[in-house]
Amino acid sequence: MGAKKNDIISQFDLLCDVAVAAFGEELKISYEMSLLHILDFIKQHPGHKQEFINRFKQILISQISPFEAVAFCMRDLQWPEITEFVILKMNPLEDPRTEALRSTLTAYEEFWPDADLYTYYNIK
Repeated sequence: MGAKKNDIISQFDLLCDVAVAAFGEELKISYEMSLLHILDFIKQHPGHKQEFINRFKQILISQISPFEAVAFCMRDLQWPEITEFVILKMNPLEDPRTEALRSTLTAYEEFWPDADLYTYYNIK
């Protein structure tokens, strides 16, 4: 199981790297499509939810990760573990990314202000 788990996480990390490159317009794939690949991959591997949660937590505290991927995926997945983590990390005095963290929480609300940025959520 260990090797399989590592393979899954390595593939997830690669998808996140692609999203970073797509965001920087370094690839032909659109940013939204790269985010959809991450979401689809997670849905294909439900037995690895905890590993994905841990990776999303790392993304939220990292300075060079596809931060928007968390909100994009949580809009669909609605994992409470991420909400709890974000709330714990939100401290404007210590972390200038608090506003970005707050935007992740809006993905859980009935109306998501960023939904219009993504075709995937405009047709749902």
